[in-house]
Amino acid sequence: MPPSDFELRPTIDRDWLEERARAEPFLHAYALWDLTRTPEQVRFVSALQDGRTMGYLLLWVGTPPRLIVHWYGVGPVANALVTALPPAPFLAVVPPEVQSVVEAARGAFRGVPLSLLAHPPGGSLPSSEGVRRLTGEDRVALSEWARQFTGSEVGEYPGIDPEVEPTWAAFDRGRLVGVVRAAVRLPRVWLLGGVFVSPDARSRGVGGRVVAAAVRAGEGEGAHVGLYVREDRVPALRLYARLGFRPVARRVWIDAGAGLDP
Repeated sequence: MPPSDFELRPTIDRDWLEERARAEPFLHAYALWDLTRTPEQVRFVSALQDGRTMGYLLLWVGTPPRLIVHWYGVGPVANALVTALPPAPFLAVVPPEVQSVVEAARGAFRGVPLSLLAHPPGGSLPSSEGVRRLTGEDRVALSEWARQFTGSEVGEYPGIDPEVEPTWAAFDRGRLVGVVRAAVRLPRVWLLGGVFVSPDARSRGVGGRVVAAAVRAGEGEGAHVGLYVREDRVPALRLYARLGFRPVARRVWIDAGAGLDP
């Protein structure tokens, strides 16, 4: 049972969520996006105190099936939320402050520190020469290109329809060499994901060009643009710093037996 001064409910107060998202848009982007776009694949557990939401878990089942938990809430509410965590295996994105709470309840699992970065609106960006947004006609080529590589960055591209999930790609003499997609597209915030460059095309500015194209597209629609990056990927951190991204929050990716890197 959760601590007696908190009540757990299998739902989320959408009005409260939208209010919090106005103050912390990036931290609640996945919750609002999944609730709107794939409600059949998501469920929430909210922790309330005196009738007011203090934190929540977003539990999302992806394709292929895997459970990913996004955690919001630190301090005393963490001791209530941890009782609603599912048994392993699962993946979780949690505030660093609650990693020890999760491990005490579910065991010591591998944790990878993440930085949540945001691009300042109107900041300078490099050229996106050789980059274009993909169309449905590129779906087969994107899938075949992605299947050449391993890693979580490219793992979802074989199943993506670029007409549905906006994807930008860089080309070198007609050959696809780098991609990025807009994983979350809300009116006020976009989150980019799946940034990947072919190994033989790295250190040539490809990553910067594709990310710049996606940032321009998001900001052109009036959204703030951000992304998550592993803190141990120093070249990626340097790239995003050169593009003007700045840290807004830290998280920890916990792999509780699911076997998937961020």
